[in-house]
Amino acid sequence: MTETRAASVLIVDDEPRNRELLRVMLTPQGLDLTTATSGEEALAMVAEHPPDLILLDVMMPGMDGYEVAHRIKSDEHTKNIPIVMVTALDDHKARVLGLGAGADDFLTKPLDRAELQVRVKNLLRLKAYGDELRATLGALKSANQQLDRHTREMAAAQALADAATARLTRLQRITAALGTSVTQDGVADSVLREAIVAMECKAGAVVIKSEDGAGLGLLREAGTLDSVMRSFGPTEPGKESGPCAEAFEHCRAIYLESFQEMQVHYPAFQAVSRTDAHSAWMFLPLGIDGQAVGVLAFGFAGARTFTPLDRDFADTVARYCAQALDRVRLRDAAAAALAEAGEARLLAEHANSVKTIFLRAMSHELRTPLNAISGYTEILELGIRGEVNPEQVKDLGRIKRAANYLLRLINDVLTIARFEGARPLNVISLAVNPVLAEVDELCALQAKAKGLTLEVTRCAREIFVAGDAERFQQILVNLITNAIKFTPSGGSITVTCDDETGLVRVCVVDTGIGIAAADIDRVFEPFVQIDRHLTTPAQQGVGLGLSISRELARAMKGDLKLQSTAGVGCTFTLTLPIGSESAVPARNVVPDSAIEDSPYLEAIAS
Repeated sequence: MTETRAASVLIVDDEPRNRELLRVMLTPQGLDLTTATSGEEALAMVAEHPPDLILLDVMMPGMDGYEVAHRIKSDEHTKNIPIVMVTALDDHKARVLGLGAGADDFLTKPLDRAELQVRVKNLLRLKAYGDELRATLGALKSANQQLDRHTREMAAAQALADAATARLTRLQRITAALGTSVTQDGVADSVLREAIVAMECKAGAVVIKSEDGAGLGLLREAGTLDSVMRSFGPTEPGKESGPCAEAFEHCRAIYLESFQEMQVHYPAFQAVSRTDAHSAWMFLPLGIDGQAVGVLAFGFAGARTFTPLDRDFADTVARYCAQALDRVRLRDAAAAALAEAGEARLLAEHANSVKTIFLRAMSHELRTPLNAISGYTEILELGIRGEVNPEQVKDLGRIKRAANYLLRLINDVLTIARFEGARPLNVISLAVNPVLAEVDELCALQAKAKGLTLEVTRCAREIFVAGDAERFQQILVNLITNAIKFTPSGGSITVTCDDETGLVRVCVVDTGIGIAAADIDRVFEPFVQIDRHLTTPAQQGVGLGLSISRELARAMKGDLKLQSTAGVGCTFTLTLPIGSESAVPARNVVPDSAIEDSPYLEAIAS
């Protein structure tokens, strides 16, 4: 009974006077009193609103008090309601029947008011204590159930954590073993040895793509593989592939948790005997950049549900395995490349040695007869051997031009072939204007002879460039003579100079035949000449001048670039680092050809 609600008492009696008498006796107690005139009505009222106590008459027509008490005490929801049976029978048998029906106390008519009030009060107090005790026991039971549930959850979580820790330890062992594996077989052995124990499986296999790329081949196995795990092999025409081949083809993991699931998804294996096969499988692609290079397969003795932990662990092992296999492949490829490069280097060194010997012999053997041809030609021209008629003079001129052409050819070939050898450049700070003046004097006669206008514009102020004096002049002479060669009579060639952002820029602009956009990069390649038919035989070379000039410019930390429009002309731009009035100490690589005289200067001098 609580302080906020008055205790409820149900009075059950078929006699109105008895009901009214009990009401009068109990009203001073502050109770919530209700009445029922029969056993049936009492049961309905108890079912709808269970009271805290029932005063029940024994002798009633229809359902007597014993039956009503028995039904109330038989109901789980009402069995704890105290029942006081009110009877006119004061014999032992009547009391035994009442106790058997479930009565908690008896009152004999006629009723004593004081006794009635005391017994009702005591039973209500006991009922309240019982309710409180039952509520406490219920709360305690609920708490115990919750504690048991939490205990089970903690045990499950601890088991999961222990399993995760054990698998993490296995992963660490796999990682350590893979770090020392230098062969694909060693990688597969390390993975299977640890993963089979961690996943408690019966068999495992690593299959990889065959060398010809036509299919899969077994790299390593552990335990006994069944026909499902060997499904990586080629299938008969018209038959579907097995789970291993499917995992490889689509680069996705396949999990089969039972023998029945395997047969549902892969009808081709209907004939497989259950006694000869595993009961669950995993097929994990060994993927690199979204492409499978093989498959890691596991077979389990019994059907099982693969938990997220199982799948995550297997996926991680497969990823580590794929990375290790790829690392071994790259290491093998690098070793093969190094071996091949070593062989190539030895061959190159041998070829270079042979070339050096050949160049020395060529330089001596070719220059000697050319010097004799040139010398005897000049003797004949001078008339020392006798008078020379005009036709013979023309022939001697052709001989001299041919000899000079051969000399230029020899010098160009030697220059381009000897770029592998190197000597330090003599990089100093050069005044640009004196070099331009000298180049102007060297090329003016050649331009005039072809009917061209050559204008070499000096710098508005003195500019210094950091470069090798001889090679700087050689590049400029080459660019101007090249412009003369490909500019028709009546055209013009302009040379200008300026400086910008730490660079000196010398531009050679001509109004010649120009070069198509598709050929601009090709003109700097060795042995390439564009439009040879537009030059005379005496002007033609072997296409090495521009290639040599750009290499020399870059050796001096500059560059040589070309802008051209076919039929309009060309603009060659030479850029070199700006210098100061003091020498610039630097030693850059330059070809051995720097030892030789400039072939272009020789051509002009001839």
